[in-house]
This record gives sequence, structure tokens and C-alpha cells, in this order.
Amino acid sequence: MKKVDVIINVYGKPWQTICTLKSLLKHSGKNIDKIFIIKEKEQPYNENIDFIFDFFEDIVVFEPSEYHFILHGVNKSNENERFKVRYQYGIETSDKDFVFVTHNDVLYTSDVIGDMVDQIDDCVGIGQIGQCWNCPANIDNLCNGEKFNEWNPSYDDIKKLKLPHVRTNIEMIDTKNPKPLPECRLNEWACLLNRKILITELNNDMSTPLFGEYGVDLGTEWFKNMFLKGYKFKNYVKNFEHSYWSKLSSGHQTLLNKEMYDDSEKNAKEYYQKNFK
Repeated sequence: MKKVDVIINVYGKPWQTICTLKSLLKHSGKNIDKIFIIKEKEQPYNENIDFIFDFFEDIVVFEPSEYHFILHGVNKSNENERFKVRYQYGIETSDKDFVFVTHNDVLYTSDVIGDMVDQIDDCVGIGQIGQCWNCPANIDNLCNGEKFNEWNPSYDDIKKLKLPHVRTNIEMIDTKNPKPLPECRLNEWACLLNRKILITELNNDMSTPLFGEYGVDLGTEWFKNMFLKGYKFKNYVKNFEHSYWSKLSSGHQTLLNKEMYDDSEKNAKEYYQKNFK
């Protein structure tokens, strides 16, 4: 099997980052060439995360010129602007057919990369589809990640949903192309992307949304754009546990709570000492 490159964005959580990559290398190391570590220009709580680089070989460290948690409407013709978008430096700099994108708080429990490469087929991406917990179609048991490729609603079908719901309202729905819904995306915490397709799309049309740009959330505009162009996605939700070292299900919420953040880092450091030292 041809090797892939890994792209990880590091905003805090150094010990969780180490455990994420160590667990990924443990199970999928034979399928990995380089690891692109995108070190954000700013770090939470003024933390120094540079010590993580000493734990790994074959890494490429890149620091964007500015830190932006949310970026959209980027000037695609400007490389410096593009590389402020999460993961974009790795996507463009890698020379592999596929890249694996991961959050820095994920525990990998089996060969997720090898499995995804075997299953991606002609899809542009494979990983967990949808923020279904926020979507009214999931509340009505009409759609979820597994049903995404089967459920093809009309605009009238969407109007029957319980709206507004969380971040979705009827004004956000395209009358001609009601699918995908606003919360549909390929979740970036563990996914494999066909890099060649992404680069081809960018070269053909500089207005194409980037994978790491924001709409309703990260990647939603890219997902919608690629889906409407006819690209396919595959749902995959095994061999990893997201936000493993935190008591919260959301890694972002952990960042916002200093006590929970410190606790999750303590848990990750203990996990490293027990399992990888």
C-alpha cells in the first residue's frame, strides 16, 4: 500500500497530541510517511508546546503567519492567506495521493489509516459524516452518517422538519439543492482525504472553499461544494475515540475550561507514561 501523510493541527494539548500520534503510529505506522504538525501562532494559556517535536521523527513543522480560529472567504490566490487555513499547508505541501487529518485529542485503537485506504474507493473523503447531534433530520430519525448517501430529501421534506433547530433554520436551506443540510460535513477529527482531488479542484477554481474554512462549522462549505459537484463520501466511525482524555465529549469545550484542560492533560501524560514510555 502506498503511504500517506498525516496532518495535525496543534492548538494546546501537548500531551494529548503526543498520545494521539503515538497511538496512530502504533497501529498505522507502516502506512505513514511524514507527519505535518501545524503549530498555531498562538497557544492557549501561553503554553509552550515545542517539546512534543522531540518525541517524533519524519515530522514537518509549520507555523502560520497568524492565528485565526475561524476563517472563511480567504483570498485563495494568496499562498500566505491559504496557509492560515487549518490543514491547508499540509494538503498543498504533501506529495501523497491521500492525507490523513486528525485532531490532537484522539486515541487510535486499530489500523485506521490502512482500513480507510482500503475502503475509500472513488470517494473524495472517508470519516465520520455529519454533526448529526445538531441536525433536525437526525432528531426525526431520517438521516445520520450511515443514511447520508441514501436520504435524498426535497425542499418540501425539509420544511416538515422541526425548524429552527440549533444552528439550522429554513432560510439556510437551498430550495433547489436542499441536501446537504447545514450541519453536514466530513468531521476532521479523523478522516482520509483524496489529496489529488483537492489540489485539482483548487487549481481549476480558486473560489472553491478550502477543507479547513468555516461555514456553519469547519468544513461545511467545502463539503457542500464537493457534494454538489458530484463527489462522494463514505461514513467511517470505528478504530478511534475522539476527546479520549477529557471528561467532556467536545475537545473545543475542554479548551475553554482551564480546570478541565489541565485535567485532560494530566490524564494524557499518565496515559503516555503507562503505555508508551
